[in-house]
Amino acid sequence: MRRPPPRAMVLAAGLGTRLRPLTNELPKPLVPVANRPLVSYQLALLRRAGVHQAALNLHHLGKLIPPALAGENSCGLEITYSPEQTILGTGGGLVRLHEFLRDDTFFLLNGDVLCDLDLGRVLRFHRERRACATMVVRPLPAGGPYTALGLDERQQLVQFKDVTRPARGRVRQVMFCGLHVLEPTVFDFLPASGFSCINDQGYRAMLAAGLPVAGYAYRGPWFDLGTPADYLRANLEIASGRFRPSQLDPPPGDEWRDGVLWGREATAAPGSRVGPQVILGAGARVDGGAEVSQSVLWPGARATAGARLQRAVVTPVNVLAEIPPEALRPTPPGPAPR
Repeated sequence: MRRPPPRAMVLAAGLGTRLRPLTNELPKPLVPVANRPLVSYQLALLRRAGVHQAALNLHHLGKLIPPALAGENSCGLEITYSPEQTILGTGGGLVRLHEFLRDDTFFLLNGDVLCDLDLGRVLRFHRERRACATMVVRPLPAGGPYTALGLDERQQLVQFKDVTRPARGRVRQVMFCGLHVLEPTVFDFLPASGFSCINDQGYRAMLAAGLPVAGYAYRGPWFDLGTPADYLRANLEIASGRFRPSQLDPPPGDEWRDGVLWGREATAAPGSRVGPQVILGAGARVDGGAEVSQSVLWPGARATAGARLQRAVVTPVNVLAEIPPEALRPTPPGPAPR
């Protein structure tokens, strides 16, 4: 008998404190990446993997998210929203959607990462290994701010914070990418109510109980849009052509010309210079004499006459200019897990 399509949850309730002041205007899931809401890339990945129904938890500026995604046609998904008056954490928010997710394997995705991953392959990997949970992982960059996890030659997670399991063969150091495949068993290891963390409480308890937790190794493009510099870098990787997310194109009516994405009704006055590597949102305006390069202008934003904007993020309210170039350099990954 054929299994029903998996369901999914996208974590979208965070405060986005590290991304301020941008998240004073929009919740992190809606910050524009190549003129699409960030979370729409995750939803498109899910749709490509055969998901029909997904849930999003909401908190900070959460009321802005449903109408914005309705304008995106919800990426072809039926979306359930779970508002949280008080933030419940990655575990508590999940438990609140127990009824929605309890029947079969499901995806859990962070709403603030950007990648181009085949989630269908991850799901097959998870089922082939009969895992109760699978984390998508990538090589741990040297000196990075991420928690080191241990993955053995069976692609089993054997080191997680203070929990160590027997390993087979060489153990590689990896980091978590913010995407999971989970069995409903996870609910047995989380508190029935209140705040909890899927990693600190759920994974630690499952590993301590001896349940199989797998790690799917991914080496493709991956961005954690935690800070303004991270946000700008992801957009510039797209503008440069080094990364073009295959799951979602720019909005209808937008056009790439010479390394610049022109949103609908975006304009540049005579005497201005735009490019290279610029993304102009719908209705963005570059006045005469302004020069804009390696920058993102949000919908309705303006580069005023004579402005010199390089490595900048411009919104209708804020101008974050001259983000240091060293902050835009990606940290090279470590050796690939085998």
